[in-house]
Amino acid sequence: MDFNAFDTSSILLGLLATVLFAECVILFVKAHSLKSKMDAEVESIRADEKLKYEKKAAELEINLKEQGLELKSEYEDLLSHAREAKHEIDLRLSELERQKAAAIRAEEEARTEYARFAGMKENHRRMAKEYADKLASIKHAGIEEIRRAAKIELEKKCAEDLAEYRNEIIREGMRDAEDKSKRILADAMRRMAPGYTQEITTKIVKIPDEAMKGRLIGKDGRNIRSFESAAGASLIIDETPDSVMVSCFDPARREIAVSALESLISDGRINPASIEAAVSNAEKSIGDKFLQWGLDALEESGAGKADPKIAELLGRLNFHLSLNQNTLAHSVETAKLAALIAAEFNSDTQAARRAGLFHDIGKAMASGQEVSHAIAAAKILAQCGESDEVVNAVEAHHNEVEMKTLTAAIVQIADSISSSRPGARMEATEGYLRRVRAMEEIALSFEGVSKAYAIQSGREIRVAVSPDVLNDVETADLAKAIKEKIENSLETPVPVRIVVVRESRFTLTASPKQDA
Repeated sequence: MDFNAFDTSSILLGLLATVLFAECVILFVKAHSLKSKMDAEVESIRADEKLKYEKKAAELEINLKEQGLELKSEYEDLLSHAREAKHEIDLRLSELERQKAAAIRAEEEARTEYARFAGMKENHRRMAKEYADKLASIKHAGIEEIRRAAKIELEKKCAEDLAEYRNEIIREGMRDAEDKSKRILADAMRRMAPGYTQEITTKIVKIPDEAMKGRLIGKDGRNIRSFESAAGASLIIDETPDSVMVSCFDPARREIAVSALESLISDGRINPASIEAAVSNAEKSIGDKFLQWGLDALEESGAGKADPKIAELLGRLNFHLSLNQNTLAHSVETAKLAALIAAEFNSDTQAARRAGLFHDIGKAMASGQEVSHAIAAAKILAQCGESDEVVNAVEAHHNEVEMKTLTAAIVQIADSISSSRPGARMEATEGYLRRVRAMEEIALSFEGVSKAYAIQSGREIRVAVSPDVLNDVETADLAKAIKEKIENSLETPVPVRIVVVRESRFTLTASPKQDA
């Protein structure tokens, strides 16, 4: 090739073009690399933002649930205030009705007095005529005969006036006593007008992380089944972050289940054996709280000190419901009401307070007694050294024995006021409780059944059988028999699922190797 044909300028331009092309290639490579880096940065930012969003959404969901609980609490407080306001209005209406009745009664009394006055006037006119006739007839009689006749007539008139005056005093005393009794009861009820809340059947338990939910469920649901079977409560695990829910209508079982679950979460070892141990320990530890609850109730009611046996029975009432009313709260309220009423009658307020607080401890004693809870409570109170006045008041608060003191009548009145106020008790809840207990009793009535718990608000009954008593075929037949008996014996508003569990466990210990 002849290079002479190209001059220096052409060569320089070629070189410049080459350099420019190389620069373009470099710029293109850098732009592509920068774009890839920017895409990676964008993806990283998007992932971080998505993580933050999910975390924020979880926090907002927890806050919303907490706000929901707060709103529910505020709603219950407002409902309680509304009930109190309604109670005040009812009392005012009752007072107006009483005043209206008093006015009507006064008008009737005025008419009666006017009629009596008219009758007395007519009687006076008749008697004046009779006296005139008598004077005319005895004008020839002697002075002594006239005096005797006048004395007889005067005694007769005085006896009639005294009888009328006595009847008037009796009527006025009865009216005053009735008005005073109404005022005493209304004042006691007004001063003791607390709000009522239904017993909740669920409790939320916090967990450290979401991985704990999987450990609580276990392989193929083994752990959650073991927990529900041992504790007799339903463990609800849903999408709610960092929390699970324990559900059970029986407050004692619910408290035991919550305590056992918190122990398992704290320990971290979750398996069927540790679950049974945690539930057993929770059942033992719950007994230590009874005495403290009883002592707190004694302090709250102002009843003073009591025998530890009585205090423990009193604490056990915290796990007893009477038509959805907590029996321990009912007992404390009865004690306060009894003391207020006793003070109005200048009676022994401390005896009334203690009798009102102890009147239902018979419900905390073991079931199957041959006597009523009032008689059983009186017996244990007498053994612990309570006064005869307190023992009689407790024994007679259901009219099973004769009332010997005013304190007995006061306790009976306070008990009726506390249990019959609007909102204090709910018959529908008691019907539900009877249905759930009846389901458990039906399951326990079959041979080979070791435990039975109604869970999921009565929609499921969990039955555990002894594996050495029943085989698999007999267990299947047992499930059918329980189903048929529930269908024939109970009226259930929802379908009931029967789950029968038969589980065998074999535990062996290997001996260590001995060196030769």
